[in-house]
Amino acid sequence: MNDAPIMDRPGRVAVIVLGMHRSGTSSLAGMLDGLGCRGPATPMPGTDANAAGYFESLPVFRLNDSILTALGSRWDDWRPLRSDVHLSPRLAEFHDKACNVIKAEYGDSSLIYLKDPRISMLLPFWQQVLQAVGYHSVYLHTHRSPSEIAASLQRRDGIDPGLSLLAWASQVLQAERHSRGHTRHFTSYETLLHDPAAVAEAAETAFGFPWPRPVEAGAGRVNRTLRHHDSGARAALEDARVPELVRQTLEILERWVAQGEQVEDYPRLDGITTAFDQAEELFAGAMEALRSRSAQLAPTRAREEALKTEKAALEARLTQASKDKAMLDENLTQITKARDEALRERDAASQTRDKALQDRDAASQARDEALRDRDAVRKAQAEAEAQQARQLQELDMLTDRLIDRDATLAAIRRDTLAMSKRAEQLEQERNAATEAARLQQEQSRNEIEALRGQIAAQRQEFLSSTSWRVSAPVRVLGRIIRRR
Repeated sequence: MNDAPIMDRPGRVAVIVLGMHRSGTSSLAGMLDGLGCRGPATPMPGTDANAAGYFESLPVFRLNDSILTALGSRWDDWRPLRSDVHLSPRLAEFHDKACNVIKAEYGDSSLIYLKDPRISMLLPFWQQVLQAVGYHSVYLHTHRSPSEIAASLQRRDGIDPGLSLLAWASQVLQAERHSRGHTRHFTSYETLLHDPAAVAEAAETAFGFPWPRPVEAGAGRVNRTLRHHDSGARAALEDARVPELVRQTLEILERWVAQGEQVEDYPRLDGITTAFDQAEELFAGAMEALRSRSAQLAPTRAREEALKTEKAALEARLTQASKDKAMLDENLTQITKARDEALRERDAASQTRDKALQDRDAASQARDEALRDRDAVRKAQAEAEAQQARQLQELDMLTDRLIDRDATLAAIRRDTLAMSKRAEQLEQERNAATEAARLQQEQSRNEIEALRGQIAAQRQEFLSSTSWRVSAPVRVLGRIIRRR
């Protein structure tokens, strides 16, 4: 049924997102971006219709529009392109351009995603291009209730709902037919919004290689607020106003999402495709008139599309310009602060310079003083050396004198020792003499005492004598005369 999974197959892989406009292809591509697949270098900016962004290459979009114009078709044309149109020499001129666009948008990335609803109509062409630049392609199909798509396109572009239903069936059938037999997986917008992590896991299993990032990272990128028309596939299947061929196609795709791709449905899908081809032949006249009218309106619509794209680009540039202005304002503020700081630093530097000059002058004075001090030190050192020499000379003299003194002291010590001995001898002699003198003194004292006693007795005896008493008046007279 499909190519074998590429788990063990080397080389680069391109995940091709296939689905009609307004089918949730942007949300699916955003999930792939979150899973770690490399997106385009020049993504189409978001618009009012899809503020989250389209996750598709702007150069790829422009190239596809040019190819469809060259083939006399456009993005909302319900008429299928011939299955062998990619072999036409008319498309050969776009082949090299497309190869260069892929190289410029994705470089040497090993795992990329490629998304543009127009690829559903031009899949054989892009299969050749991706193979030429070295990519093995796997396909991630998605669909949405054709009634919801018709309502969305009528609201956005004023397209008749009947034509939108036919375009839906034509494009999903072309995408299925040209990817049949290759590695692919089918999902739906409803399933993606309900459980994006399950979609990521199922695609991982179908493709046979793991995503670079956890499935939660991809699931978190799915914006569930963008669904404005929510009637559901079940409502379209039960709506008799929806053409039978459209409902049959939707029923098969819904079953494939729920139960997996089934080979027995291939003949039914081929029959629906044949019916579309026959319908185009049946309504050839009416469609020719419609085609003529569309051709007349094509430049206007192309211009409208170009203006929308240009408007989106201008809005993106305006947004970027606003960001750049805010950044420039911030830079200006920082530059102003830096300038003021530089001025303060300049003033501080000027003060520092003046201080340095003052310090230099002080240092110069200090140096001069140091030189004078050095000369004084040298002079003092010379004097100190001379003084030291004199002191050394004096020290030598003193040393000699000390030697002489030591000799003298030795002689003195000898004499002192002799004198000490002599003094001891004299002390002994003195002590002996002193003892003898004491004894003699004691004897003399005793003799004196005895003499005093004799004298006292003799005096008393004299005073008591008659002669002393008779001569008393004479003594008184003598004292009177001595006083005068």
